[in-house]
Amino acid sequence: MTYRIDWPRGFDRTPPAEREPYPHNFRVTRREAIENILEELRKMDVRDINILTDAEHQDQNSNIPYADSTYEDPGVVVYFNRDGSQYAVPCDRWDSLRDNAQAIAKYLNAKRALDRYGVETVENEFTTQIYEP
Repeated sequence: MTYRIDWPRGFDRTPPAEREPYPHNFRVTRREAIENILEELRKMDVRDINILTDAEHQDQNSNIPYADSTYEDPGVVVYFNRDGSQYAVPCDRWDSLRDNAQAIAKYLNAKRALDRYGVETVENEFTTQIYEP
């Protein structure tokens, strides 16, 4: 199988033997998890969104994996541009693509909350995700 994930430099991979099911049961489908990522990013007014997984993605919407596509690597990476900087948000801690995607959506929601609540350091919060290819 050819891996489709361009894992960002500087972000460690979780060894496959250490991946486990998410313990709190995200109650979403794989598609809903990906859509949740896209919704969070739309709310942040970001550009050039690119969601990468090991599953085959749709031709018409390259960020969405086909519902019946299989994968060997459950990792998910989201690349996007915001205010002239490129960001990478990877997750491969969990043993399913759905759970890793939903974890990213939850992460993005938490980062957005900092802005909603008036925290002055929101840009600093995202600097951990800046990606320099």
